[in-house]
Amino acid sequence: MSDQALDLKRLERYDDLTSEYTLAIITDEDHASQVELDDGQTAWQSTLRYDKLYRDVDPGTGKVSYRMEEIPEADGGEHQLISLIAEGGRGAEFSELVLFGKRLVTFDDRTGLVCEIRNQNQLVPRHILMTGSGDEKFKGFKSEWATLKDNNMIVGSHGKKTQEEWIKVLDRHYGLSSVDWRDNYQRIREALNVGPSGYVIHEAAEWHPYRREWLFFPRKISTTPFDEPVDERERGANTLIMANEDFTAIRTLEIGERIPERGISSFKIIPGHPNECIGLKSVEIGSRTETWLFCFDLDGRVLQEDTLIGRYKCEGIEIL
Repeated sequence: MSDQALDLKRLERYDDLTSEYTLAIITDEDHASQVELDDGQTAWQSTLRYDKLYRDVDPGTGKVSYRMEEIPEADGGEHQLISLIAEGGRGAEFSELVLFGKRLVTFDDRTGLVCEIRNQNQLVPRHILMTGSGDEKFKGFKSEWATLKDNNMIVGSHGKKTQEEWIKVLDRHYGLSSVDWRDNYQRIREALNVGPSGYVIHEAAEWHPYRREWLFFPRKISTTPFDEPVDERERGANTLIMANEDFTAIRTLEIGERIPERGISSFKIIPGHPNECIGLKSVEIGSRTETWLFCFDLDGRVLQEDTLIGRYKCEGIEIL
């Protein structure tokens, strides 16, 4: 068995000739996730959908573009995941998808559950992450982003409140440690010049093993205090953060046009093409929800314009 780190293996599953991928995309539908099973039992449900992604290169110009194609439900393109675990009457609010070796892992941002997805629709609980350091409060960790770094899975939260400035480090056997990341989150805020009254909300991050850089793509950026109606409609961001390993050097890059109601909820580096990424943008205004898919590169070019994939909220994407 190769001793190559898992983060490198994840990017090298495909080579630079690959032009077709299968995507997995998972929903987080908040209150709408509660369902009643046939036996009368209350449960919580999330949809896992599969789609195709194609990479095209213009033979004349060499320009790269991507396009998505839905896999019909009848052909296995959509599955329901059922969870029986909730906190405060809510559950199955899955906010990210990551391949951890050969295991597809998802995270419930309500309960703190870490689950493997097997056989396309079977949830297998593997851990429960607790808020903050894990010691001070009986509350699930609000998992919002996750990535592989070396052989560990790093799981993070919004970074907006003190308890959301911790990260969770899971090893291959789901051994857990909690790390206070307040300084790193503060350095990101400083790089974005949000000031003492502003905030940054994170739902999407990747560790880039070739660059040895952290890539953070904030969902919301504001220089003024949190105000929910304003946040929903106006604070969607299009600024990518690129930070060295210890966050002592940070630069920013604008990707495409900022559409104020859309914010990044997940993105992944594309295996075989490590300068290119695919991402999701979410809209959440009152009861109105939408998800848009887009592709870009790390030089700031948009490779696929925002494409509506559903009028519901998806918060996790992975390339299988």
